[in-house]
Amino acid sequence: MSFTKTILAWISAFVVMFLLSMLWYGVIVSGYNGQQFANVLRGPEDFSMLLIIIGYLVMAFILAALYPRGYKGNGNPISQGLRFGLWMGLLWALPTALIESGSYQFPLGARLLDTAYHLVEFIIAGLVISWVYGHIETATAAPAAPATDTGASI
Repeated sequence: MSFTKTILAWISAFVVMFLLSMLWYGVIVSGYNGQQFANVLRGPEDFSMLLIIIGYLVMAFILAALYPRGYKGNGNPISQGLRFGLWMGLLWALPTALIESGSYQFPLGARLLDTAYHLVEFIIAGLVISWVYGHIETATAAPAAPATDTGASI
């Protein structure tokens, strides 16, 4: 596995996920979330973009580091990225929504909408990561044929 590809996949996934979140939370559901989560959202004076950036950096790194470990070697990178993104999104977003709705005064419907967004976000991140890695040679691949000796010597 190439260290360079891992770093490139990490940074690419971070940029895409962060920009998607800015579009989703800053534009598309800004008013809706403001109403649904009014009792729990931080005000402008307490808001920490730094923590959000660090969170996305950590999440993107984990995804970029895990992808090659779960790569099946069958199918094209697009199907691998879709599958990876979907499973990672389900693993993270759905249990989090249910647990937070049971623990905090978060509206379940709003959290499930957020879960749907995160599934799309993770699927897109999986596609980006799979695009960076491309086709990964797996341990089950046939070894290369040995070079033939032509008998010529120097």
